[in-house]
Amino acid sequence: MPFISCAVASGLIVAGGLSASAQTLALQLQAINYNPGTGVWLDSSGNNNNAQFLNGTTPTFDVGVTPDMLSAVNIVGANASYGVGSHFSLLNPITAGSGYTVFAYVQPTGSSGSRQALTGGSGSGALEYNIYGGNQDFLREYLQDVGHGTATVPTSSFSLVDLAVSSTLVGSFNFNGSPDGTTSSGTAFSNPITQIGNNEGGGDFFSGDIAEIDIYQGVLTSDQIASVEATLTGEYITGTIPVIPVPEPTTLAMLAGGFGLLFAARRFGRKQA
Repeated sequence: MPFISCAVASGLIVAGGLSASAQTLALQLQAINYNPGTGVWLDSSGNNNNAQFLNGTTPTFDVGVTPDMLSAVNIVGANASYGVGSHFSLLNPITAGSGYTVFAYVQPTGSSGSRQALTGGSGSGALEYNIYGGNQDFLREYLQDVGHGTATVPTSSFSLVDLAVSSTLVGSFNFNGSPDGTTSSGTAFSNPITQIGNNEGGGDFFSGDIAEIDIYQGVLTSDQIASVEATLTGEYITGTIPVIPVPEPTTLAMLAGGFGLLFAARRFGRKQA
């Protein structure tokens, strides 16, 4: 049977018997929707949570770099001083609620000894999902290094990495669609995600290419995770799923109700075996 899902205008997705709060798509940043002239990265989740690049050299495009020859946003990370590191600042914070599920298709280029944040906050206790020592890792920012994966994330090719973590820090990593470690439990996140590509202090800046990063509020089921991974694979590896630019903000506002429905069908629709 196909996986069945639906969405309401606010972007909430109800699937597999889970509560709506566990199925909220909060952010989707795809390279095709980035403007290197302004440093603005349009959010294609339907929430208009656009990201503005701050404090550094404005990222450019790396053209035709994914396996199916799509472009990625190339970031040269930097940190001038505490709190002024390069990053994408989100228009609206993403609160943890019942947890997060984060997906990213990336190729880091920084040193394997540095910590490169994909997500970060503006205060201690936020989710800092990063690549550290060559592995996936996540922190309660400045408070606790909760756990890490075991697979080496290469700097010479793209990887699909994802983290699903509950509000009590029960989490699991996937690397290129395969399990890559788990975490048990801990203290809840105490601050929201407010930035992409760095943490509050600015020293954990990401350097490299990001083709896409998606953030869900709540922990997706294993079937849902597999579905999103399959979509990202189709978009950036096999080229079987088109990556479509979002409309300009005015048009997007008029289409907001229907856009969430289209997105849900695309992300969670499963082909029959």
